[in-house]
Amino acid sequence: MATQLILPFLAIGDQVSVTAIPEAYFSQKGECLFYSDERIWVFKHNPFIQFRAARMDDTELFVYPDAREPSKIESYAGRYNSILFGSQTEFVLHGLGLAGGANRHPRLYLHEEQDIVPHKLVVHTTGSRREQRGELAIQHHLGEDEVRVLSDDVIAAIRKNYRDWLIVQVGAADDKPIEGRNVIDLRGKLDLWESAAEIASAARFIGVNSGPMHIANCYPRVSKRIVLMEFSADFLKAPGTSVGFPLRAGDIRHVLTSWLDPTNTYFNRFGQDYGTTLSYLKI
Repeated sequence: MATQLILPFLAIGDQVSVTAIPEAYFSQKGECLFYSDERIWVFKHNPFIQFRAARMDDTELFVYPDAREPSKIESYAGRYNSILFGSQTEFVLHGLGLAGGANRHPRLYLHEEQDIVPHKLVVHTTGSRREQRGELAIQHHLGEDEVRVLSDDVIAAIRKNYRDWLIVQVGAADDKPIEGRNVIDLRGKLDLWESAAEIASAARFIGVNSGPMHIANCYPRVSKRIVLMEFSADFLKAPGTSVGFPLRAGDIRHVLTSWLDPTNTYFNRFGQDYGTTLSYLKI
């Protein structure tokens, strides 16, 4: 009998954010997990989990990568005396009854030894297109009022502030473009592993809250600057919102903030700082 790791969601961020589980499980349980869904790509280079078909006597380990289960929120807050997690990985592992283990971050086990290219910036402009999956493009009930796509103003600020850097754009072929003499456009030209290699060798990553952000989280040497295009000023500073508290990355009281690693730096789309976010002008 073996244990199958079950991922209920298969978007890029859903998969990447749970990649530390197999190593922690192996080191603490002495068992190598397996997965059987061919759509899962993140474990290809992970030595602590295997791919094979499930059997009737196998057990299943379900994992939710966010703060949607009240019991896990209460358990974490009680254990660490905090409503802010140290990292999403720490929160996920705690929810499975595992200690922090060897990693505080997701890990793809590839491109980790890449040389960092000084003054290389990787940019991802366009977040997931939820409407293509039959979901709401903007989740107003969770505090969103805009899509996760860098605005013209944010892109102009990036071009100005990084005019002497090498800018590499990754993402889908129809992502919003960044134009400039110092821009290498790789939209639609890379698979996920090649995109990870570009990110891993960058001195800095700038993007929206999206799958490539989670890939960037696999590489602690890369400085991450995330633009939270989706949130209004009211939501970021809290007064007058239904949330009742200011947005902070890693806050387990809100399902969306539980996707934000507190070690990253966060920016807004406005001309001034709000809450714990900085103005895009300072990016």
